[in-house]
Amino acid sequence: MASIFAWDVMRKCLLALLALTLGAEAFAQDHGRIKRPPPSPAEAERIASEMAMNDTLLQKGDIVVTDRGFFLFRGLASDGVTNEFARVPDPALQARQPGNLTAKYRSDSRRQN
Repeated sequence: MASIFAWDVMRKCLLALLALTLGAEAFAQDHGRIKRPPPSPAEAERIASEMAMNDTLLQKGDIVVTDRGFFLFRGLASDGVTNEFARVPDPALQARQPGNLTAKYRSDSRRQN
């Protein structure tokens, strides 16, 4: 009989906890929480670019691709906090320039039209 009583008490406690949780979620959604729409694709690209350029695992010589182009990581600035980058030309645009032999005869023997 005691085990049935314990089971009944546990079931009631779980139901009460579930009701409180659902009630708190509903209250939070209706009162005081800021509902923000998901970022636009352009905003998501900007956020991802900032995250990549502030990555603590970057090493000198790493190339970071951002929404603003390609950047070469040069290391920390003299202040010891800011990352320094140098702009790198887009390799796809360079390969398409007239007179560029690497565009015609690539090292992997594929031809580009």
